[in-house]
Amino acid sequence: MLRDTWLGIGAVAALIGAICCFTPLAVIAMTALGLAAYTIWIDAVAVPLLIIGTGILVASLIRLRQNGA
Repeated sequence: MLRDTWLGIGAVAALIGAICCFTPLAVIAMTALGLAAYTIWIDAVAVPLLIIGTGILVASLIRLRQNGA
């Protein structure tokens, strides 16, 4: 059960990071929500989130494969 949780967390984090890496889309969305002042932090948060999320996803997939699940 815990392995599936980490797989889900990694997948969601990688997906959010990938979507946020489309910075123009994120800036438009944040401006529409009235959060334009926070757009300066998008790159500082999105890239590490993408890297960490992808790492968790890959590590979970490797562990699932090694355990024969």
